[in-house]
Amino acid sequence: MSEFFFVRYWSGRGNLWRVFWICGVLLSSLAIGLITWAYSAGWFSHLQLKMAVLVLFAYTIWILVSVWRCAARRGDDYYAILARWLTVAWALNAIFVGGFVLLDL
Repeated sequence: MSEFFFVRYWSGRGNLWRVFWICGVLLSSLAIGLITWAYSAGWFSHLQLKMAVLVLFAYTIWILVSVWRCAARRGDDYYAILARWLTVAWALNAIFVGGFVLLDL
């Protein structure tokens, strides 16, 4: 029986490239673009925008942990180290930008 997708990656048993490129880069970028577009088009109120940012925070935590643990399976290989640091940079950026949105700055 197949293990639940989010649990498999959270525990580090998934493919690094898949969690980094598909979940981390592609899906995160699409989610941010969609939320920005929906807010700009007037489909989201300011409260809904804040709630969406909180959901993205939770998703960013999942991405950070998943990439870190999946990279550990690869050992000290160049791509594992690069993926870890790029994901940390992405998470810090998400925290700052999301924090500014939540604080109405």
